[in-house]
Amino acid sequence: MRQRLLREDVGTVHAQQTGIVPSNREDAVPARIRNEMPPAQSEGIGLVQAEIADPAKSAGIVAAQSTPPTLVHGRYLLTADLKNRLRERGVETSHGPGGMWIPQEAGFEGPCSLKWMDLYGFLKMGAFSYAVSGHYNNVEIGRYTSIGDDVQMGRGDHSISWISTSPHFYLNEKLFDVGHDFAGAAEYDTFRPDTTGAQGFVMGSRITVGHDVWIGHRAYIRQGITIGTGAIIGAYAVVTRDVPPYAVMVGNPARAVRFRFPEPLVARLLASRWWTLAPWQLTGIDLSRPEVSIDALERRVAESEPFAPSVFRVTDLL
Repeated sequence: MRQRLLREDVGTVHAQQTGIVPSNREDAVPARIRNEMPPAQSEGIGLVQAEIADPAKSAGIVAAQSTPPTLVHGRYLLTADLKNRLRERGVETSHGPGGMWIPQEAGFEGPCSLKWMDLYGFLKMGAFSYAVSGHYNNVEIGRYTSIGDDVQMGRGDHSISWISTSPHFYLNEKLFDVGHDFAGAAEYDTFRPDTTGAQGFVMGSRITVGHDVWIGHRAYIRQGITIGTGAIIGAYAVVTRDVPPYAVMVGNPARAVRFRFPEPLVARLLASRWWTLAPWQLTGIDLSRPEVSIDALERRVAESEPFAPSVFRVTDLL
Protein backbone atom coordinates (compact mmCIF):
# COMPACT_ATOMS: atom_id res chain seq x y z
CA MET A 1 0.00 0.00 0.00
CA ARG A 2 2.78 2.41 0.95
CA GLN A 3 4.59 1.75 -2.31
CA ARG A 4 1.45 2.34 -4.29
CA LEU A 5 0.73 5.65 -2.61
CA LEU A 6 4.27 6.80 -3.16
CA ARG A 7 4.17 5.78 -6.79
CA GLU A 8 0.88 7.54 -7.39
CA ASP A 9 2.05 10.71 -5.68
CA VAL A 10 5.46 10.74 -7.38
CA GLY A 11 6.36 13.94 -9.08
CA THR A 12 3.21 16.02 -8.56
CA VAL A 13 4.32 19.63 -8.33
CA HIS A 14 2.25 22.79 -8.04
CA ALA A 15 0.90 24.17 -11.30
CA GLN A 16 2.97 26.86 -12.94
CA GLN A 17 0.34 29.48 -12.23
CA THR A 18 1.17 29.35 -8.53
CA GLY A 19 4.51 30.96 -9.24
CA ILE A 20 6.37 28.23 -7.40
CA VAL A 21 7.50 26.53 -10.61
CA PRO A 22 9.03 28.92 -13.20
CA SER A 23 6.94 29.14 -16.32
CA ASN A 24 9.91 28.48 -18.58
CA ARG A 25 10.72 25.06 -17.10
CA GLU A 26 11.17 22.50 -19.86
CA ASP A 27 9.88 19.72 -17.64
CA ALA A 28 6.33 21.11 -17.41
CA VAL A 29 3.93 18.41 -18.61
CA PRO A 30 0.19 17.84 -18.24
CA ALA A 31 -1.26 15.55 -15.63
CA ARG A 32 -2.20 12.88 -18.14
CA ILE A 33 1.46 11.89 -18.54
CA ARG A 34 2.46 12.21 -14.88
CA ASN A 35 3.98 8.72 -14.86
CA GLU A 36 6.12 9.23 -17.95
CA MET A 37 9.84 9.04 -17.20
CA PRO A 38 11.74 12.26 -17.98
CA PRO A 39 14.59 11.79 -20.50
CA ALA A 40 17.92 10.96 -18.92
CA GLN A 41 20.33 13.84 -18.49
CA SER A 42 24.02 13.69 -17.75
CA GLU A 43 24.80 17.23 -16.62
CA GLY A 44 26.67 17.54 -13.39
CA ILE A 45 27.72 13.96 -12.96
CA GLY A 46 29.70 12.98 -16.00
CA LEU A 47 27.33 10.15 -16.88
CA VAL A 48 27.43 10.35 -20.66
CA GLN A 49 24.11 9.30 -22.08
CA ALA A 50 25.61 7.63 -25.13
CA GLU A 51 27.96 5.57 -23.00
CA ILE A 52 25.16 4.36 -20.76
CA ALA A 53 22.96 3.42 -23.69
CA ASP A 54 25.74 1.54 -25.50
CA PRO A 55 26.64 -1.77 -23.79
CA ALA A 56 29.93 -1.79 -25.68
CA LYS A 57 30.96 1.29 -23.74
CA SER A 58 29.72 0.09 -20.37
CA ALA A 59 32.99 -1.26 -19.04
CA GLY A 60 32.60 -4.64 -20.72
CA ILE A 61 29.50 -5.68 -18.81
CA VAL A 62 28.09 -9.03 -19.97
CA ALA A 63 24.39 -9.79 -19.74
CA ALA A 64 23.45 -12.28 -17.05
CA GLN A 65 22.22 -15.72 -18.02
CA SER A 66 20.16 -16.19 -14.87
CA THR A 67 16.48 -15.35 -14.47
CA PRO A 68 15.99 -11.55 -14.32
CA PRO A 69 14.80 -10.12 -10.99
CA THR A 70 11.18 -9.17 -10.48
CA LEU A 71 10.19 -5.91 -12.21
CA VAL A 72 7.27 -3.99 -10.67
CA HIS A 73 6.29 -0.42 -11.59
CA GLY A 74 9.65 0.17 -13.26
CA ARG A 75 11.79 -1.10 -10.36
CA TYR A 76 13.78 -4.30 -9.94
CA LEU A 77 13.71 -6.23 -6.69
CA LEU A 78 17.23 -6.68 -5.36
CA THR A 79 18.26 -10.33 -5.52
CA ALA A 80 21.43 -11.94 -4.22
CA ASP A 81 22.69 -12.23 -7.80
CA LEU A 82 21.94 -8.59 -8.63
CA LYS A 83 23.49 -7.43 -5.36
CA ASN A 84 26.69 -9.31 -6.20
CA ARG A 85 26.79 -7.98 -9.74
CA LEU A 86 26.35 -4.42 -8.50
CA ARG A 87 29.10 -4.93 -5.95
CA GLU A 88 31.49 -6.26 -8.59
CA ARG A 89 30.85 -3.17 -10.72
CA GLY A 90 31.53 -0.87 -7.76
CA VAL A 91 28.06 -0.23 -6.30
CA GLU A 92 27.49 -1.00 -2.63
CA THR A 93 24.03 -1.90 -1.29
CA SER A 94 23.45 -2.44 2.43
CA HIS A 95 20.05 -4.10 2.08
CA GLY A 96 19.89 -7.86 1.84
CA PRO A 97 18.18 -9.65 -1.05
CA GLY A 98 14.53 -8.68 -1.25
CA GLY A 99 15.03 -5.56 0.86
CA MET A 100 15.47 -2.97 -1.89
CA TRP A 101 13.98 -1.93 -5.22
CA ILE A 102 16.21 -0.36 -7.87
CA PRO A 103 14.71 1.78 -10.66
CA GLN A 104 14.93 0.36 -14.14
CA GLU A 105 16.48 3.65 -15.27
CA ALA A 106 19.17 3.72 -12.57
CA GLY A 107 22.69 4.53 -13.77
CA PHE A 108 25.95 4.48 -11.85
CA GLU A 109 29.60 5.44 -11.85
CA GLY A 110 31.60 3.05 -9.69
CA PRO A 111 32.58 3.16 -6.94
CA CYS A 112 29.51 4.51 -5.12
CA SER A 113 27.08 3.37 -2.43
CA LEU A 114 23.29 3.13 -2.24
CA LYS A 115 23.32 1.82 1.34
CA TRP A 116 19.66 1.84 2.54
CA MET A 117 18.20 4.27 -0.02
CA ASP A 118 14.51 3.96 -0.97
CA LEU A 119 14.53 4.60 -4.74
CA TYR A 120 11.79 5.64 -7.17
CA GLY A 121 11.57 7.02 -10.70
CA PHE A 122 15.19 7.03 -11.75
CA LEU A 123 18.58 7.60 -10.19
CA LYS A 124 22.05 8.56 -11.36
CA MET A 125 24.86 8.27 -8.85
CA GLY A 126 28.34 9.63 -9.51
CA ALA A 127 31.62 8.06 -8.47
CA PHE A 128 32.72 8.31 -4.81
CA SER A 129 29.22 9.40 -3.71
CA TYR A 130 26.87 7.78 -1.21
CA ALA A 131 23.57 8.24 0.57
CA VAL A 132 22.71 6.52 3.83
CA SER A 133 18.91 6.28 3.68
CA GLY A 134 15.71 8.12 2.87
CA HIS A 135 13.36 8.64 -0.08
CA TYR A 136 14.79 9.46 -3.53
CA ASN A 137 12.58 10.08 -6.55
CA ASN A 138 14.06 11.22 -9.88
CA VAL A 139 17.45 12.31 -8.58
CA GLU A 140 20.80 12.90 -10.27
CA ILE A 141 23.81 13.01 -7.96
CA GLY A 142 27.35 14.12 -8.82
CA ARG A 143 30.70 12.83 -7.64
CA TYR A 144 32.06 12.97 -4.07
CA THR A 145 28.62 13.79 -2.65
CA SER A 146 27.74 12.70 0.89
CA ILE A 147 24.09 12.33 1.94
CA GLY A 148 22.99 11.52 5.48
CA ASP A 149 20.24 9.47 7.03
CA ASP A 150 16.51 9.75 6.22
CA VAL A 151 16.92 12.50 3.60
CA GLN A 152 13.79 13.17 1.54
CA MET A 153 14.22 14.07 -2.14
CA GLY A 154 11.36 14.43 -4.59
CA ARG A 155 8.33 13.76 -2.40
CA GLY A 156 5.06 14.52 -4.16
CA ASP A 157 3.53 17.98 -3.92
CA HIS A 158 -0.15 18.89 -4.08
CA SER A 159 -1.79 21.70 -6.01
CA ILE A 160 -2.47 24.83 -3.99
CA SER A 161 -4.33 26.61 -6.80
CA TRP A 162 -7.22 24.13 -7.10
CA ILE A 163 -10.22 24.24 -4.79
CA SER A 164 -8.95 21.08 -3.10
CA THR A 165 -5.39 19.90 -2.47
CA SER A 166 -6.56 16.26 -2.29
CA PRO A 167 -5.27 13.83 -4.93
CA HIS A 168 -8.77 12.37 -5.11
CA PHE A 169 -9.49 15.13 -7.62
CA TYR A 170 -6.51 14.68 -9.93
CA LEU A 171 -5.33 11.05 -9.76
CA ASN A 172 -7.26 8.98 -12.28
CA GLU A 173 -7.27 5.75 -10.25
CA LYS A 174 -8.30 4.41 -6.86
CA LEU A 175 -6.19 5.98 -4.15
CA PHE A 176 -6.93 3.45 -1.40
CA ASP A 177 -6.93 -0.34 -1.59
CA VAL A 178 -10.12 -0.98 0.39
CA GLY A 179 -13.03 -3.42 0.40
CA HIS A 180 -16.77 -2.88 -0.09
CA ASP A 181 -18.39 -2.87 3.37
CA PHE A 182 -18.56 0.90 3.97
CA ALA A 183 -20.85 3.74 2.99
CA GLY A 184 -20.25 4.88 -0.58
CA ALA A 185 -18.10 1.84 -1.41
CA ALA A 186 -19.67 1.23 -4.82
CA GLU A 187 -19.34 4.88 -5.84
CA TYR A 188 -15.79 5.05 -4.52
CA ASP A 189 -14.81 1.97 -6.49
CA THR A 190 -15.94 3.45 -9.81
CA PHE A 191 -15.22 7.16 -9.28
CA ARG A 192 -12.54 8.74 -11.42
CA PRO A 193 -12.05 12.52 -11.53
CA ASP A 194 -12.67 14.33 -14.81
CA THR A 195 -9.58 16.48 -15.37
CA THR A 196 -10.44 17.44 -18.94
CA GLY A 197 -9.31 21.03 -19.44
CA ALA A 198 -7.98 21.24 -15.89
CA GLN A 199 -4.96 23.32 -14.97
CA GLY A 200 -1.91 21.15 -15.57
CA PHE A 201 0.85 20.00 -13.24
CA VAL A 202 4.59 19.73 -13.56
CA MET A 203 5.19 16.06 -12.96
CA GLY A 204 8.30 14.33 -11.71
CA SER A 205 10.68 17.29 -11.85
CA ARG A 206 14.27 16.18 -11.54
CA ILE A 207 16.47 17.04 -8.59
CA THR A 208 20.08 17.68 -9.59
CA VAL A 209 22.77 17.49 -6.94
CA GLY A 210 26.24 18.69 -7.95
CA HIS A 211 29.66 17.43 -6.96
CA ASP A 212 31.12 17.43 -3.44
CA VAL A 213 27.77 18.30 -1.85
CA TRP A 214 27.09 17.41 1.78
CA ILE A 215 23.44 16.93 2.78
CA GLY A 216 22.72 16.47 6.48
CA HIS A 217 20.35 14.10 8.21
CA ARG A 218 16.62 14.45 7.50
CA ALA A 219 16.94 17.31 5.06
CA TYR A 220 14.00 17.77 2.68
CA ILE A 221 14.71 18.65 -0.95
CA ARG A 222 11.75 19.69 -3.05
CA GLN A 223 11.20 18.44 -6.60
CA GLY A 224 12.97 20.32 -9.38
CA ILE A 225 15.70 21.75 -7.16
CA THR A 226 19.32 22.13 -8.30
CA ILE A 227 21.98 22.04 -5.59
CA GLY A 228 25.25 23.56 -6.76
CA THR A 229 28.66 21.94 -6.44
CA GLY A 230 30.31 22.29 -3.05
CA ALA A 231 27.11 23.26 -1.22
CA ILE A 232 26.19 22.12 2.29
CA ILE A 233 22.58 21.44 3.32
CA GLY A 234 22.14 21.40 7.09
CA ALA A 235 20.29 18.71 9.00
CA TYR A 236 16.48 19.12 8.89
CA ALA A 237 16.75 21.94 6.31
CA VAL A 238 13.80 22.33 3.93
CA VAL A 239 15.14 23.31 0.52
CA THR A 240 12.53 24.94 -1.71
CA ARG A 241 14.79 26.93 -4.06
CA ASP A 242 17.94 26.30 -6.05
CA VAL A 243 21.15 26.38 -4.04
CA PRO A 244 24.24 28.26 -5.31
CA PRO A 245 27.62 26.50 -5.42
CA TYR A 246 29.45 26.38 -2.08
CA ALA A 247 26.51 27.90 -0.16
CA VAL A 248 25.76 26.71 3.38
CA MET A 249 21.99 26.31 3.76
CA VAL A 250 20.06 25.87 7.02
CA GLY A 251 16.51 26.27 8.31
CA ASN A 252 12.92 26.01 7.13
CA PRO A 253 12.74 27.30 4.51
CA ALA A 254 16.46 26.87 3.95
CA ARG A 255 18.50 30.05 3.55
CA ALA A 256 22.16 30.66 2.80
CA VAL A 257 23.93 31.70 6.00
CA ARG A 258 27.36 31.92 4.40
CA PHE A 259 29.58 30.53 1.66
CA ARG A 260 32.33 28.03 2.36
CA PHE A 261 35.06 30.06 0.71
CA PRO A 262 35.64 33.59 -0.64
CA GLU A 263 34.18 34.20 -4.09
CA PRO A 264 37.54 34.19 -5.96
CA LEU A 265 38.43 30.80 -4.49
CA VAL A 266 34.98 29.41 -5.30
CA ALA A 267 35.42 30.49 -8.90
CA ARG A 268 38.81 28.77 -9.14
CA LEU A 269 37.55 25.56 -7.57
CA LEU A 270 34.63 25.38 -9.98
CA ALA A 271 36.86 26.15 -12.95
CA SER A 272 39.39 23.50 -11.90
CA ARG A 273 36.85 20.66 -12.12
CA TRP A 274 38.96 18.77 -9.59
CA TRP A 275 36.22 16.17 -9.13
CA THR A 276 37.17 14.71 -12.53
CA LEU A 277 40.11 13.11 -10.73
CA ALA A 278 40.08 10.11 -8.40
CA PRO A 279 41.28 10.48 -4.80
CA TRP A 280 44.58 8.74 -5.54
CA GLN A 281 45.24 11.24 -8.33
CA LEU A 282 45.24 14.04 -5.74
CA THR A 283 47.89 12.42 -3.52
CA GLY A 284 50.41 14.93 -2.18
CA ILE A 285 48.07 17.95 -2.29
CA ASP A 286 47.06 19.38 1.09
CA LEU A 287 43.28 19.47 0.67
CA SER A 288 42.87 20.83 4.20
CA ARG A 289 44.25 24.23 3.11
CA PRO A 290 42.34 25.23 -0.03
CA GLU A 291 43.76 28.75 -0.40
CA VAL A 292 47.33 27.45 -0.05
CA SER A 293 46.82 24.43 -2.32
CA ILE A 294 44.67 25.82 -5.12
CA ASP A 295 47.67 26.42 -7.41
CA ALA A 296 48.89 22.84 -6.96
CA LEU A 297 45.34 21.55 -7.46
CA GLU A 298 44.95 23.41 -10.73
CA ARG A 299 48.31 22.14 -11.99
CA ARG A 300 47.46 18.57 -11.05
CA VAL A 301 44.17 18.68 -12.94
CA ALA A 302 45.85 20.22 -15.97
CA GLU A 303 48.57 17.54 -16.00
CA SER A 304 46.34 14.52 -15.32
CA GLU A 305 44.03 12.39 -17.39
CA PRO A 306 40.49 12.52 -15.98
CA PHE A 307 39.41 9.46 -14.06
CA ALA A 308 37.27 7.23 -16.28
CA PRO A 309 34.91 5.26 -14.00
CA SER A 310 32.83 2.29 -14.99
CA VAL A 311 29.55 3.73 -16.28
CA PHE A 312 26.53 1.47 -16.56
CA ARG A 313 22.82 1.03 -16.04
CA VAL A 314 21.28 -1.62 -13.87
CA THR A 315 19.75 -3.17 -16.99
CA ASP A 316 23.26 -3.86 -18.30
CA LEU A 317 23.66 -6.38 -15.50
CA LEU A 318 20.57 -8.41 -16.35
